[in-house]
Amino acid sequence: MATARDRKARPPFTGKPLRDVPIPAAKLWRDDEFGTAVLSDYNERLQKDFGENPFLKIYKVAAGIVHGSNPFAACLVDMIARPEARIATPVDLQAILISQDRTSTPVDVRGGYKDAAFVLRSVKEPNSYIAESLAEQLDPKTEWPVVIWLSGLELVKDPDSPRGLNFKFTENTTYHHTPILAEKSGHFDDDAVDPAMGLPTRLGGTERYLYSVEEGLSRLYFGRGSSLDTIWDELDNSQVDGRTVLVDNTVPADRMPDYMDGLDAALDVLERRPRRK
Repeated sequence: MATARDRKARPPFTGKPLRDVPIPAAKLWRDDEFGTAVLSDYNERLQKDFGENPFLKIYKVAAGIVHGSNPFAACLVDMIARPEARIATPVDLQAILISQDRTSTPVDVRGGYKDAAFVLRSVKEPNSYIAESLAEQLDPKTEWPVVIWLSGLELVKDPDSPRGLNFKFTENTTYHHTPILAEKSGHFDDDAVDPAMGLPTRLGGTERYLYSVEEGLSRLYFGRGSSLDTIWDELDNSQVDGRTVLVDNTVPADRMPDYMDGLDAALDVLERRPRRK
């Protein structure tokens, strides 16, 4: 795993007990006090910084939940929610998925789709312009295909881009080589998921499905039935069942493997955790 700040190898898992690791607070983006403030700031930024770009005008509130998602909008939400929160990464979403049956207040990540990352397989179409831009910002030694988390990217105006938008690396940008994304689509089981990446290392099994393609830049999102989809190349498309999961940003994403390792003993810890006001 690499970040723009530090591309050294990730330190080995320490085996630290779960009760010594902060439990990540996560929730769907709702129109509560914090969520409303984020949406208000989002709409202001949309107008002042992005000239009412139509590909960012996607969010609607219904039944207390903010609906819609595409990578451009998700990235802007992440920028606004920081430093208090971030949009969920693949590691976050995997940990939340695994923990759903072990907490009395689960976050529903099985409904709708959640944009979490880009998959960069080549600078060919689809999305060759943005693919080339992202590729230029990678460490030249990085092997492909590459997963680039949306959380930690900066959304910028780009008049030469087909949608007038592009992405810039920051010190919080995280990416890593993921060989499985060079494989064809297939089933996998949760025990094949690398907790440091939130993605499977091998195919085979029956529990979940990975949708994969061969070229270009595509979205990576957790699908409606907990599938992993990397074939959606329409970066501006937003559907009503799009969801955004906001995670407490005081818990670094690279601590999530510790969290997952102790999930068998998580229930009592989660129930004793003071609720955030």
